Amino acid sequence: MSERDEDWAREERLKIDGLAVRLFVAPPVTRRAGGAPALPIVFVHGLGCSGETWKPTIREMNRRGIAYTAIAPDMPGYGHSEGPSEALGMEDLADWLVRLLDVRGIRRVHLVGNSMGCQVSLALARRHPERVGGMVLQGATTGDRIEPAWRYVTGLLADTIYERPSYTLRLLKMYAQMGPVRYAQTVAKMLEDDPFASIKAVQQPCLVIRGGNDAIISDGIARRLVAALPDAVYLPLDSAAHAIEYNNPKEFTDAVLTFLCRVEERLGVHGVLEAVGVPG
Repeated sequence: MSERDEDWAREERLKIDGLAVRLFVAPPVTRRAGGAPALPIVFVHGLGCSGETWKPTIREMNRRGIAYTAIAPDMPGYGHSEGPSEALGMEDLADWLVRLLDVRGIRRVHLVGNSMGCQVSLALARRHPERVGGMVLQGATTGDRIEPAWRYVTGLLADTIYERPSYTLRLLKMYAQMGPVRYAQTVAKMLEDDPFASIKAVQQPCLVIRGGNDAIISDGIARRLVAALPDAVYLPLDSAAHAIEYNNPKEFTDAVLTFLCRVEERLGVHGVLEAVGVPG
């Protein structure tokens, strides 16, 4: 794929629950050994964002000739997807993602979430475990039981120091697309969600990633999430901030592909490592 802005993925439009949805789809560039496709990867964006935040990561995966289909939707009320009058909570967003998979005829996927998208991913994994292979949780928020709302606010402001200006500008654009009312409603839904309450129901293998300069999510919170999950490992990326998927796509893609290859080996799928070029 070329470096032109529109070439990182194919933009698609469809309807779910009678509402228009935008999603970005990057088909696999290569086939893995034996010709069988790997499980698709669904990228779940964070609060106020859209599927566009995954552009640098998916572009990096395309460069490497990945054997995965990558899907990055705008969830309802985000980006260019229509939303209901009231913002959806984490479990409702998780159920919506399952309906998206059903519309596209996809049985099972890997999930890669950022920030609030990790709460949505965890909700999907515990409510629909048969639909999830492995999960990557990057910069995961965890509601307000452990981290108070003011800490998220001050962290969001401080994080702009460490992010690239191009990302901050894109973030402001996406916030404007969502609007202040829906944003405030979603913040309330995010804070009231407690992923720790049913964390033992998440049996899928998880990789928890946190940037060393992440001002929103502390190292202690990330480690606490890893300790609570039944099957999780922790990977700190010291030079990154909160938006690793946007600002550090090479390091992030290394971590995601290496982990998901190991997951598929555990699932009994062979030949993936050679196909995506990840060393064994």
